[in-house]
Amino acid sequence: MVVDEPVEVELSPDGAPVRFVWRGVRYGVVSAPEPWLGREAWWVAARRAPRGAAPRFEREMWRVDAVPLQGTTRRLDGSFDLARRADGTWSLDRAWDDELDTRLFA
Repeated sequence: MVVDEPVEVELSPDGAPVRFVWRGVRYGVVSAPEPWLGREAWWVAARRAPRGAAPRFEREMWRVDAVPLQGTTRRLDGSFDLARRADGTWSLDRAWDDELDTRLFA
């Protein structure tokens, strides 16, 4: 499911996500994060490419498997796509888990 919400991300010394906070819940990454490059939808925010400057076409993405470290009585895990924006902030781009869908977006 598409989420597109801001998150706070804590990085390892080599720059990979190890924890993130989403909707007030801290999640811990439980498997090796997978880096990849995603397409930036510049055409959604701007009707035209800026004159004299090329739009940014790619953005840094990380696919992680994570579980909440607090705030839940049972283990609720999922796969998440974290995106680093051009300004250095992070967003949770997508999440995959049927129970997450039911509990958070019902």
